[in-house]
Amino acid sequence: MGKPGRPGPSLDDYLYWQESLQNRQASDLSIDEFCIAEGVSRSTFYRWAQRLRDGVPDSVREEGKIPTLAELAEPKFLPISLTASPVEIELPNGGSVKLPIGVGEAVLVKVIEAVGALRPRVSKP
Repeated sequence: MGKPGRPGPSLDDYLYWQESLQNRQASDLSIDEFCIAEGVSRSTFYRWAQRLRDGVPDSVREEGKIPTLAELAEPKFLPISLTASPVEIELPNGGSVKLPIGVGEAVLVKVIEAVGALRPRVSKP
């Protein structure tokens, strides 16, 4: 258990110390020599040796867990609501046509065709 306000050891910490202690065992270094070489105190060495004997806590294992497909498929979006607004078409002569919400596709196509046939107003000097 860590000190209040400080996070406990991470999965990376456990993996680092597991590798370090295995390397120490494979070497000819005594614990004192290892601690001096690594720049750690004997108490830190023994604390990590004990933690590794006790096993990695589930909370730390979860940190390195790869999510399942089901977890990845969970929606990550916030719900939104859209408000429909009328269609407004600006005419070449500067005017505009507003169509109500829900106007049928056929009507919309006819209006667009009619607007496309309009020619811009030419201003006279």
